[in-house]
Order: sequence, then structure tokens, then C-alpha cells
Amino acid sequence: MRLFVTIAEPTPDAALDAIRGLTAAHDGVEFRLDTLHAPLALDALRAATAKPILLTNRGGATPDIAAAIEAGIDLVDVEHGNEDERVPRFRDRIVLSHHDYERVPDLDALLAAMRAHACRHVKVAVTPHDYAENVQLLERVAPGETMIGMGERGLYARILAPFFGSDLFFAGNAAPGQIAHERALAIYGTEDLPREPRIFAIVGNPSGHSLSPGFHSPRFREEGLPGAFTIASFATFAEIAEPFARGDRFAPHAMSVTAPFKEEAFAFAQSIGAELRPNAVEAGAVNTLVRTRDGFFADNTDVDGFFALVEGHKAALLGAGGTARAALVALQRKGIDTTVYNRTVGRLGARALGELKEFDGDLVVNTLPVVLDLPIRDGVNIVEAAYAGGRGGAALFRAQAIRQFEHFREAFR
Repeated sequence: MRLFVTIAEPTPDAALDAIRGLTAAHDGVEFRLDTLHAPLALDALRAATAKPILLTNRGGATPDIAAAIEAGIDLVDVEHGNEDERVPRFRDRIVLSHHDYERVPDLDALLAAMRAHACRHVKVAVTPHDYAENVQLLERVAPGETMIGMGERGLYARILAPFFGSDLFFAGNAAPGQIAHERALAIYGTEDLPREPRIFAIVGNPSGHSLSPGFHSPRFREEGLPGAFTIASFATFAEIAEPFARGDRFAPHAMSVTAPFKEEAFAFAQSIGAELRPNAVEAGAVNTLVRTRDGFFADNTDVDGFFALVEGHKAALLGAGGTARAALVALQRKGIDTTVYNRTVGRLGARALGELKEFDGDLVVNTLPVVLDLPIRDGVNIVEAAYAGGRGGAALFRAQAIRQFEHFREAFR
């Protein structure tokens, strides 16, 4: 895999500064002409970096290939369908690309047509909507070519494709689903990637924001484990859970399950005869599913995370879903008197969220998917499950992920 950082800035000065400011590891720069509001001299672009440069004008006319080459630019992007008489002459410097921002087309027909031009590189970026369409992309990865899943639903293939031979990876924030440079380095590192790795995934709807790939991927490398951690942000749990149970080639060996699938994952674990660990049984929800050579097991490491963080005598627990169930187990184990509040009353014996203003305890645990402006008096300890809260989200994630990684090791045995 070669990691190219996409530079998409509005002015030449900002673009050149962004290139010169690239200090983290990368293999090349993709320069986007289409975002510029003023022209940039190609010799100035070439002078800004010693790394290979790919010149792109997405959505516009193909750049002047001859002028780019004369200026020392290494590669030029040509959108499939815009081929002209210049392509045969400069094919060894062309990345022939196809972008579909709505769907996954007939990939076999598309690839056959693109390969017929015999350009230096073929790049296909399309928009999957489910697990099966991500697999279509992964099945067609070939040497010297690049396959990209765009958008939130396409992250599964976007992240995994380099592990299966896709050549170029574009880091930045210029395209739907694109991953930032530092985050990409956390996922891939700087050494050669393992081929045909064990696959791990964070499964949720949505889950593109998850910290899990950046936490677990470096630990796989540190321990010499051939693992690849991706994001499965899909509309349904079944679409990935069933391939997981079958052991399909591109299915995960283990899953970290997040909202809204934790209770469904518990029922699924029961249906496949997985060993249910005590945390999962008590919570009635699962956030960890692992396939080993001996079968399946399911656990809920959210319980461990909450147990490490909650302290107090009297708690208000906000929410009644799978995460709340884990929090309730931890609170009960610590002997903390707990009242559940939720937007819908009844589940877990929840009272109406509006009654929270009457709470007189010393701890609030918010497991709702959004951070709330809570009517809580000063001095009350607040633990948020959501990352954005700044009141426990990241700490909770880390506490449960440490235990979860111990389970993930079992997938390699």
C-alpha cells in the first residue's frame, strides 16, 4: 500500500503550506486542482515536496498532461469516460479513475473497459450501501489497482482493501468517507501490511466516528498479530452477523458491537450457541463477539469499563438500551442505588427523563447517544458514554477496549 495525502485547499498559498507541513509518514501527495480559487504554477507545486505527486481535477477537465509531466509531476488523474488522444501517449503516467457517488455499478464490465486502456494505474471509487456491496469491491482487488468504498457505508471496504492488495490509499477529508492522515497511520502503521489478515470490525449504525480502529490496530502490530480492524457502519446487524457466523472470507473474526445492535447481538449469540460470559448474561446485551477454532463466545466489556469509572452512593442512569444495561450491572455490583430515566418510560423500569430535575444523588451516568444539557446541580459527578461529552466517553471507551482486546487475541488461536 502507498499512502497518498489529499491536499484540497482554496488558495495556492494554503495548498503549498499544507504540503510543506506534512511531517507524518506518507508516500505521495494527491493535489486537487478543483478546490483552488486561483491558479497555481506547477513548478511551485513540484518544488513543495520531494514525494510523488498525483495531479487531479475532480469533476473538471483533465489537466494538461504534457505540461504536468514537463513540470516534473509524476501522475495525472484521468476520469474514465474522459479519455482522449493523450491517453495512449502518456498512459504510463496516468491514473485512470472512475467515481460513482451513488452506487456500485457492474464492476466486472467497468474494470474490463478500464483495463483495456493499459494505463499505469486503475482506480475505482464507488458507493456501497451494505455489507454485500463492500465484499464485491474486496473480491475484485488486483495488483497495481485501487478499490475504494466511499461514504459511511463504504468504510468497510475502504479500510480493508489495502490489506488485500489495493495499491493506493488516499488520506484526508476531501471525499465522502475519506480518513484523516493521522487516523490512517494509526490503522496501517508504516511497515508492510499483513496479507489475508484476521478481520475485526466495529459494528453499529452509525459507527464511522468510532475510536476502535485507532486503538486496536496499533496493538495488533505491537504483538505481531496479523489483524485488520475496520468499520462496519451498516443499517442492519444481520447483514454482517450471518457472514460472521458462516466464517466467510471477508467477514470479521470478531466484532465490537455498538449502538443500536447490542441487544440484538445478545439474541444472535444465543441463536448460534455462543458461550455467553457473565457480563453479557447479566446485561442481556453484547458488545463483543469472537469466533475461535472451538466456536463462539460473547461478552460485554462495557460492564468492565463502567465498573472502572463509576463512584458514588446514588445514581441517575440515563437511557435504557444495551449500553445502559451494562452500566446498570456495574452500578449494582458497586452497590450504588440507581434510578433509570429515559425518553420512553418502562424499559428497565425507567422514569420519564423530565423527572431528572428532581434527582438529588451524586452521580449521573448518561448512556444516551447524545450529550445533554442536564438539569443537574453543581458537584454531581457526570459520566457520559458518548465521546463528545468530555466527561468519561474516551475514558470509558479505553477501559472497555483494554478488556476487549484480551478477547480479540482469542481469534488468533
